[in-house]
Amino acid sequence: MRLFLLKNRKWLFPMLAVMLASVAYFGYTSWKIVNTWKTSEGVKSDCLIVLGAAVWNGKPSPAMRERLDVAIELYQNGMAPRIIVSGGVGRGEYSEAEVMRDYLAKQGVPQEDVLIEDRSTSTWENLTFSQDVMKNHGLKSSIIVTHGFHTYRALMMARDIGIKASAEPVMLTPLNVVYYTLRECLALAEYTLKGRWFAGGRYEISFLNREQAATR
Repeated sequence: MRLFLLKNRKWLFPMLAVMLASVAYFGYTSWKIVNTWKTSEGVKSDCLIVLGAAVWNGKPSPAMRERLDVAIELYQNGMAPRIIVSGGVGRGEYSEAEVMRDYLAKQGVPQEDVLIEDRSTSTWENLTFSQDVMKNHGLKSSIIVTHGFHTYRALMMARDIGIKASAEPVMLTPLNVVYYTLRECLALAEYTLKGRWFAGGRYEISFLNREQAATR
């Protein structure tokens, strides 16, 4: 072991530096994700933006229902008069937005209060195309509805795009909270490097899109 260290000592300190930097990044970013999840609260706004989740056989997945139920509660409590449902076609033949619209209708939300954004395939597109819908209807502020572990990234992207937004996280804890938190750390790292620094945010997460279990 000593011989190995002596032969490779020129790499030892760079490797240790990378390891320490990785631990620091994941530790700090995990804290930011969880803290945003636990402390965010929607502020009365012009609309809700419900970010898309998986569709299962033409029906809302549990994750989608959780987000929609939060949106319905906010709508009924007068936090926003309009709901933008955002999500394009995933693996099925129905767009996420269509499935969300139908679910809201069954829960008694008037059709005229639901606006559809059905082109997006990523969180960045959810927000970018929802901003177009907001502009077309004269809506100035929004409450983003998504899962807690996804809230920090969604708010960061909303700020970068120029959407005035607060967030109302789904507070249910996923079965594997460590997995989803670390996944968000990776998504944030890629977005920061690829989207914010090199492409002005035009390119969204590549290897982490379309997480069918819960979020994108």
